[in-house]
Amino acid sequence: MKITNTRLNKAYETDASEIKGNSTEVIIPTTITELQLSVIKYPKITIRGAGTGLVGGSVPQNDIVIDLSKFNKIGEFNRIRRTIEVEAGVVLDDLNEFLEGYDLEFPVQPSSHSVCTLGGMIATNAVGSRAVKYGRTYNWIEWLDIVNSSGRIERKFKAELTDYSGMEGISGIIIKACLKLEDKKQRTAELIELDNISAMIEKVKELKRNQYVSMIEFYDKSISKILGLKENYYLLVEYESEEGSINKEEYKQLMRIRDNLYPTIARSGNHILEDPKLFLDKIPEIMDWFENNKIPVFGHISTGILHACFSEYNKDKIKDMMKIVKRLSGQITGEHGIGLVKKQFVEEQDKNLIRLVKKRTDPTNKFNQNKVIE
Repeated sequence: MKITNTRLNKAYETDASEIKGNSTEVIIPTTITELQLSVIKYPKITIRGAGTGLVGGSVPQNDIVIDLSKFNKIGEFNRIRRTIEVEAGVVLDDLNEFLEGYDLEFPVQPSSHSVCTLGGMIATNAVGSRAVKYGRTYNWIEWLDIVNSSGRIERKFKAELTDYSGMEGISGIIIKACLKLEDKKQRTAELIELDNISAMIEKVKELKRNQYVSMIEFYDKSISKILGLKENYYLLVEYESEEGSINKEEYKQLMRIRDNLYPTIARSGNHILEDPKLFLDKIPEIMDWFENNKIPVFGHISTGILHACFSEYNKDKIKDMMKIVKRLSGQITGEHGIGLVKKQFVEEQDKNLIRLVKKRTDPTNKFNQNKVIE
């Protein structure tokens, strides 16, 4: 199906990053054949899932948008092997709702779980709040089916997955995946208040040694104030045991607050979200810089991922933050990806590695042009 309505077309010209692009056409294929014919026909294609990305990864640059939302079927399910086949447009919450009756789940949990698609999660190698226990999406993939730049379907196994998972759609169109599953857990939680960053780091190290801890989230003083807590540092800890002191209903409420945290912060004016990743012992130094510059911070502290919340008035300081991150041997992105936003901060050696993958998988430069690298 092709969208010719200009108003509807405009809706595809941005994503959650709010960066404005331009699409010449929007295609919503309903069959594999339609998708393949579109890939063969058009020289420049932007691939779109749910549009929840924060770095402009699905923002078109004068090219065709292919929307994979109709590829939303859950396929073969093997309860014994704990695997399931899903199309790229399946929403994470829909998958876990299907699995609930079998006491299984897909455990990687981004805050956008109610709308994000599995294809998008695979393309960005999504991590989410339970990374301390379950790692990234890549760890849970058995194989992928992709449509290459010639329109052919190829199946990719473990040795080739990194050419697609984490490459943000520049190497091919992910259409289907076989995913590994985990037994569904009963979870409890605890909110721990701390007086300083050093004490917080030591507490995180202690919690990471607990095999039942599945989530450690961090809120700084500014975020705590926004949430209506006493102005201090907090850790939100999730256990796959009865260790948490928060009861079931309070736990659900805490998780809802956690999932809605970014929209809440964005409404306060700090809508530009960066996601550097650092070693735990390096975090106190960058936290000093954030606090001196009045930049609110929260994040998946167990894996060193921080979400720094900038506004239009201080976004010029992002470059300064990136310099500090690199000096501290950190990564410029922990989970959101590079997209259009972070290209300027990618190291040359990393660009060269990405270019090699791009040349091998998409020699005609058809997919997601100008994303991740020039």
